[in-house]
Formats: sequence, C-alpha cells, structure tokens
Amino acid sequence: MGNDILQAIPQLEQDIPADQFMVQSFWEPLAWVCAILIPLACLAAWWLYRRNQKAAAPLITPVQEALRALDELDSQLPPMRECALRLSMILRSFLAGQTQDPALYETHEEFSQRMDSLAGVPVSCQLETRDLLEHLAEFKYAGETAHDVTRVHGLVERARQLVSSIDAAQLQELQNQKEDRV
Repeated sequence: MGNDILQAIPQLEQDIPADQFMVQSFWEPLAWVCAILIPLACLAAWWLYRRNQKAAAPLITPVQEALRALDELDSQLPPMRECALRLSMILRSFLAGQTQDPALYETHEEFSQRMDSLAGVPVSCQLETRDLLEHLAEFKYAGETAHDVTRVHGLVERARQLVSSIDAAQLQELQNQKEDRV
C-alpha cells in the first residue's frame, strides 16, 4: 500500500523550466489592485459625501442671529451700560450682515460723521436706527448707571422691533423691485 501512494503522485516532466511558472502577466496584478482600490475609493467618496451633507447646516441669517442675541440679552437683563454696549454690538453686527454697512468696524464718531452711514438701511428705518444707536451711545459713554430692568427690557424690545422693521422693509423693497421688472 505504501508503494501505491508513491505511484499515485504525478511526476513533472523534466524539460519544463522553472522560470515558466514565475512569469505573471501585467493584467493580473492590475486586476487585483483595481479590485481593492475601486471599492475603497467608492467607500471614501460616500463617507465624504455623508460628512459634508451633515456639516452643511442651514446658514443663519443676520436677522435670526440678531433676534437670538436679543432674546439672550433680554433673558439676562444686565446693567444699563453693559446692555447698551451689547445692544450696540448686536445692532452693528446686524447692519454689517444685513445691509453691508461698515458700522461694526467704526467708532461711534466715525459712524456719525460718515455721510453715507445707513445707506443700505431702508429709508423708512434710517431715522429710527440712527436714533437708537445715538441713544445707546449716551448710555455707553455715561459710565455706570443704575440697574433699571424696565428700561433695559424696553431698549431690547426697541432693538427687536427695529431689526424686524428693517427686515420687513427690505423684503418689501425686493418685492417691489420684482413687480417693477414684470
């Protein structure tokens, strides 16, 4: 029985050189690389797409940002000087974003002296905007004043109404422009 097993093993022909078994075609390794890299590239592309889709949260408009900041300020009701400083910053940031007015980057004096200040604000809201910013400047530069919750709340509410009025007036102007084109 031991000889039968040895006889069952096939013998290689003596004239076949060993180099013939080591030759690979160019296409075989390329096929393996493609079989691995293509699914990995698809997986990476899908992962990046999903990540960017989640990261692309809806942008917050200047109006929404201003109203959120005003709500936060109204819930805290800080002392008058701090309130005036923060309200002024909120309004100036809103104007910079909503009307592209450089008020955020100017001192109060520069803003007051600039002839085209508030040019981007609808005409119906310019006087109220200038008046509120002037009123806030009085509190900012007056030094420490008593903590008057009613007055602070009134200033925040006045700023909220101004932001909403500017937004509504701009929307109305856009609508009027569209109607004029038609």
